Amino acid sequence: MLFLSKEDFYEVYLESIITDFDRDTLTMLYQPIIGLDAVGLYLTLYNEFRKSKKGDSFEQHENISTLMCLPVGKIQEARSKLEAIGLLQTFYKEEKGIGFYKYLLFAPKTPKEFFDDVLFKGLLIERIGEKKVQSLMRKYKSKPKNLDGYNDITDSFKRVFAPDFSSASYTNTDSIDNFSRKEMDISKEFDKNTFLKILKNDYNILTKNITKNDIKQLSDISLLYGINEVTLADLASQTYENCCFDYNKIKELAIKEKDFSRIRGINANNIPFDTSSKMGKLINAMESVSPIDYLKAKQNNRIVSTSDANLINELFNDYGLNTGVINCLLDYCIEKTGKLSKAYVTKIASSLLRNNITSVIDCMNYFSNSGRKKYTPKNKEENNEVNNETEPKQESNEVVDLDALFDGIKL
Repeated sequence: MLFLSKEDFYEVYLESIITDFDRDTLTMLYQPIIGLDAVGLYLTLYNEFRKSKKGDSFEQHENISTLMCLPVGKIQEARSKLEAIGLLQTFYKEEKGIGFYKYLLFAPKTPKEFFDDVLFKGLLIERIGEKKVQSLMRKYKSKPKNLDGYNDITDSFKRVFAPDFSSASYTNTDSIDNFSRKEMDISKEFDKNTFLKILKNDYNILTKNITKNDIKQLSDISLLYGINEVTLADLASQTYENCCFDYNKIKELAIKEKDFSRIRGINANNIPFDTSSKMGKLINAMESVSPIDYLKAKQNNRIVSTSDANLINELFNDYGLNTGVINCLLDYCIEKTGKLSKAYVTKIASSLLRNNITSVIDCMNYFSNSGRKKYTPKNKEENNEVNNETEPKQESNEVVDLDALFDGIKL
């Protein structure tokens, strides 16, 4: 996924009829899994489609950010959850440095389809508990009816309307390209061919003995527990006897293998991005390197002082900032002042908390939008002047040059 900007444009399309009942399903069944922001984004995009005019109706993402009172990084995180759960499909192109997104909205599963799907039902049980899930299932069950002693007297279409099928009215075959009930298939992430090839080549399990039901069950396990085809083939082979897989045993092995590291934990810090770009490399460095190692790299591999290490621990323990945000904060402060002043760093850390900054993308946006004047790296004389100050007098409003930050990283 690309780095999302407020200036990027978007347009919304519906791929399915979406009813009031679907919105109830989103709130009751999907919201515990994907969260309020993701459901809010879905409904916001739906309303944007309803008010859009014919032809191109592009809006900037700043519009969504304003409507939802969320930073663009949070919107990107919410969008990722909608994509992963099968409610949204995203297309992108770039023209003259400007990003254009097209969002395709899909209908949620019906309650029956939802509870019949082991992946969705399992995630909901994990979120709210089996007792509440059973209560929801009872709510969506059809009302029992007793028709003993009753006769079906429903009238027929032909008797009431008496159509003349020889009339030319019934030979008109024109139709319209209209909405239908359509859901997005998320099981396509499982590569059946790769899985079967590994089973045959590495474990001598003949693919002709594997049924469609086997593939469905195994693909659900792959998605549910976040394990790839190679790992799944290894686990499945351990339970294969008499041409049958033991699905419960595979699930137990999957739990031990991945410790439930599944799609439930989607957030902005693990959204994929273009790692070949300078921006992508910078984000990857901030998210993948510990703050101690990152700071050591920033200061030409010199040992991190005890005071700086204690400051990093404080950012972790007292402020609750994650690795990526801490690295972004350290990077910013060093570039701005040439040192790490505890008063300055913690002041900005408090600002990050107040603005609910939880990802590197949001942190970069926050620093980039905090002022109007572009940041220029200081020379040695200027840095020495800053180092001689006991504390910076006030937080600067200059904007960080992110390319310059990356150039300073020697990893």
